[in-house]
Amino acid sequence: MHKFFGLLVPIMFFAASPSSTNYTLKTYNIGTGGGTSTSGSYGLQGQAGVQAGTTQSSSYTSVGDGRGVVNANVPPAPTFTNPSSYYDKLKLVLATGNNPTDTKFLIAISNDNFVTTLYVQTDNSIGSSQALTNYQTYAAWGGASGFNIVGLSASTTYKVKVKALQGSFTGSAYGPTATAATVAPSVSFSVATTLTGTPPFNVAFTNLTPGTVVNGNADGLVGLTTNANNGGTVYVRDQSTGLYSNVENATLASASADLAVASSGYGAQITSTSQVSGGPFMSQSPFNGVGSNVGGLTTSLQPLLSTAGPVTTASGTLRLMAKADVLTPIATDYIDNVTLVAAMNF
Repeated sequence: MHKFFGLLVPIMFFAASPSSTNYTLKTYNIGTGGGTSTSGSYGLQGQAGVQAGTTQSSSYTSVGDGRGVVNANVPPAPTFTNPSSYYDKLKLVLATGNNPTDTKFLIAISNDNFVTTLYVQTDNSIGSSQALTNYQTYAAWGGASGFNIVGLSASTTYKVKVKALQGSFTGSAYGPTATAATVAPSVSFSVATTLTGTPPFNVAFTNLTPGTVVNGNADGLVGLTTNANNGGTVYVRDQSTGLYSNVENATLASASADLAVASSGYGAQITSTSQVSGGPFMSQSPFNGVGSNVGGLTTSLQPLLSTAGPVTTASGTLRLMAKADVLTPIATDYIDNVTLVAAMNF
């Protein structure tokens, strides 16, 4: 019979690092650890073994996936206005939101509260493309002076909103919207005289003394206000190419001349022009003379006054002058009908 004696032998287990000639693993605690550290300037979040997490402060947003992303600041609402009664454009001035100067901005625009969205293109028109090329810096979008968004519809309300991009993976959300509206194309044209503001507008030569330059007893007053982008022109024509007497069947002919020198004649001159804004409203040759220089009137329309752009409360003063000589038949029925026509370039 055999007896077994139990012996208490201490056994110790040693953790051995897996190893090879190429590597050694020193820890198996994957997935543990983590923590958050913050200050007034930044926030950091670390999670060992987890590729996720977002940290945000008043200065930036950091995504804990290894990219180190810092988002651009969301731009405030831009300044969006219609400063000059535009019918096909509106003015926009961006607000940078304290983003760096190399930040680029994309401008979205809509006339149906962003049910349909278009984007401002690099030529300031609107289109469907929101490609990276349509992001531009604050300076490229006109800086503090802004720029006009063109190609808009008349009498329409638009909203705009802006997003920012600075560097890689750093696009902001869209900022708040701003609203402005275009108006309808318009022109206001008026004719009066220094004697009356209501028709008929009669101008008389009370005494055509031979050899004397005589002004009509009233001047014509031409008024114009228009928002036409390319301005327009006021034209003039007459009925008889001069002052005609039916009794004598004679015409005191109209021609461009200095009546102080010519033996006889009849014509028109713009003596003054003005405008409250825009324009300028300018007299046109041959009616832009001084002294006794007049432009000849014909039965064809001739440019009398013009403006190259929108103009507000413009006015021009039209004076008729005549001079008879000893050969001019004497009559009391000399008459001419002068017509003024306005045509704008919208």
